[in-house]
Amino acid sequence: MKTNSKLAVIILILGSFASAGQINITPKPAEMITKDGYFRLSVDTNIVCEPNCKIQAEKLRAYLQPATGFDLKVLSGQETSPGSILLKIDSSRNELGKEGYSLDVSKDAIRITSPDTAGLFYGIQTLRQLLPAEIYSDRLAGANWKIPCVTITDSPTYPWRGMMLDVSRYFFDVDYVKRYLEMMAMHKLNVLHLHLVDDPGWRIQIDKYPLLTQVGGFRDTGSDTYGGFYTKDEIREIVSYASQLNIEIVPEIELPAHCQSALAAYPWLGCSDKQFEVPTKCYISHEILCAGKDSTYTFLKDVLTEVAELFPGKFIHIGGDEVKCDRWTKCDHCNKKLKELGLKKHTKLQSYMTLEIEKFLMTKGKRLIGWDEILDNGLAPNATVMTWHRPKTAVQAAKAGNNVVMALTGHAYFDTPESKLPGEPPAATWLAPISLQKAYEWEPAPTALDADEKKFILGAHGCLWTDRFMHNPILQDLSTMDENRSFQYVDYLSLPRMAALAEVVWTNQDKRNFNNFTDRQTIQYNRYSAANYHFRVPLPNVEIAGPNSSKYTVTMTSPVNNAQIRFSTNGTYPTAYSTLYIEPITINDPQKISAITVVSKRQYSLAFKFPEDKNSKFSQYGEMIGQWKSGKISAGTYKPIQFDATGRIDKNGDYEITFIYTGGTQRLDIEKVEIIVNGKVIATDKHYGTTGGTNRDNVYKFNITKYETGANYTVIASVMGDTGNDSNGVVLIKKVK
Repeated sequence: MKTNSKLAVIILILGSFASAGQINITPKPAEMITKDGYFRLSVDTNIVCEPNCKIQAEKLRAYLQPATGFDLKVLSGQETSPGSILLKIDSSRNELGKEGYSLDVSKDAIRITSPDTAGLFYGIQTLRQLLPAEIYSDRLAGANWKIPCVTITDSPTYPWRGMMLDVSRYFFDVDYVKRYLEMMAMHKLNVLHLHLVDDPGWRIQIDKYPLLTQVGGFRDTGSDTYGGFYTKDEIREIVSYASQLNIEIVPEIELPAHCQSALAAYPWLGCSDKQFEVPTKCYISHEILCAGKDSTYTFLKDVLTEVAELFPGKFIHIGGDEVKCDRWTKCDHCNKKLKELGLKKHTKLQSYMTLEIEKFLMTKGKRLIGWDEILDNGLAPNATVMTWHRPKTAVQAAKAGNNVVMALTGHAYFDTPESKLPGEPPAATWLAPISLQKAYEWEPAPTALDADEKKFILGAHGCLWTDRFMHNPILQDLSTMDENRSFQYVDYLSLPRMAALAEVVWTNQDKRNFNNFTDRQTIQYNRYSAANYHFRVPLPNVEIAGPNSSKYTVTMTSPVNNAQIRFSTNGTYPTAYSTLYIEPITINDPQKISAITVVSKRQYSLAFKFPEDKNSKFSQYGEMIGQWKSGKISAGTYKPIQFDATGRIDKNGDYEITFIYTGGTQRLDIEKVEIIVNGKVIATDKHYGTTGGTNRDNVYKFNITKYETGANYTVIASVMGDTGNDSNGVVLIKKVK
């Protein structure tokens, strides 16, 4: 074992030297020419700049100081001197665009030039990636601070490169928002969409309507009260910080739906004047703003006036998604408005409201953006569409001459897990997992558009919804323990998929390659570690050869530079202390091998296992949603057992739930099965069924007609062991049509 440990150390050291000579930049630059030699960063290095880019020079100085310990001087000047870093605005380089840059590293000096400060900032981000990964640490690091000589010419493909952070369903303080902004800047993203308003919380101070935060900013009662909001000064602090990182903050003020928090504060905003509470669970509320009252529009204009004053950017997001119009059909005010406008459908009232708000925002120098439902009943002429679940809306909007941002559920909803592997944290299940490869392999501009129409596709947008915090209290911080588990959760879901999104929107499609991307990520993960980001560690790369004389040879490589691989060969789940992988393994049964990538004793991947035989004897009955076990059921008396079907019920249609006995001395008797959505029974099949030595009526059938996106679906079955509790089995669900 001593020999193996020494060999492992040698391998890690050699891996470190090998990676030091490579250049790994994410997102991948447009053009790069490598040269011989290095520039050595030292305490004597100066940063030279003109007054018009001193903010960027000070930012570079702040980036370099913690890890190096070098307190570099920022000097005024227009040209490099030996051992200096020059930042220069060069108006003759307009071909680069506002966010493009040129970076030239020689043995004597470094030059970053751009026609705008935005491009200089991105040149600085690339320069950081040319240094050892330790440069991202906030502590002194003993690295060799040399920068390879290179010439890079670079600019982004799309002008909109964004992320959405949902702070309504779970509130993140200013410090975390700043942390998230730095994470985005590292990847050259330039738009943070803050989801400030939704049913479960109103998160922005509005002076004219103080109850929006006093009442709408909090949910539940007593010791369970949860909430918070940003004061205007805190919003200004976030906006100022983002500006230094070339990031525009786009606030979202939802209307006319997803705003029950506002109705709880001011009931007169609704159609019925009924008093509401701020929801404690995530669901699609039918309570929406009244479209017929003039007071509704006065309220919205008052709110948006204060919002527009706080956010200097061009866009204000108004939501517009998932509007249930049934309250409008029964409302005297809405019916009167419908008649006044000469409209035939109540759904048209949303289009009227959107158009009114767009005209108002234009008087404030702002542009309206909303989810793709704003297309459905007529699109406001200058509105920007954020396409999320219907890609055809992007084509429709672009062909009409409206700008589009792509935030597709199939590629960019990062609140979904990356896989279905055991150990993934609770995440959205109404969508299929979005792997790193799926987050990478897509193009924002639809192929159905011609070259001129594609110009209306501004870019793409990753979304991180936080409704899981409402359904899984284990994700929430415990204030008594001064925790940051919520930060770690959002980090984990964001990284490394944020890097994939960044390359999609920055790098031209013909220069993108997933295998090349993952090769560069081996070093990017080291940067995440240095920055103390809690990223999702990738599984080991595992290959198998054989069988040869009934034996298989398994070879593994680490997807993270300098990380270890630990494994087991007896079917148990490996830990950070399991056997260290050093050389190929010979094994009789590949199903018993399991391996993890270990970055540290506290951070490691989920386990790699070879997939089981898909020809399962139960596959014809669908996917397993749970099982019952001996000793865990009632004997002789019907009692409920519960299973989570969220994600398995994913649309309207007919479903079958089947109970199959697998072992034990007693059969299982079933009295009835119910499907529950957010605590409400929506479907029941009540009949006597059994499963044991033989099966009798053990299939339960349901028709789902009002599927709710994002809702929790629970199956509750009333069961018992016929004469005892020694029974085992599985419960499966299948969509039949």
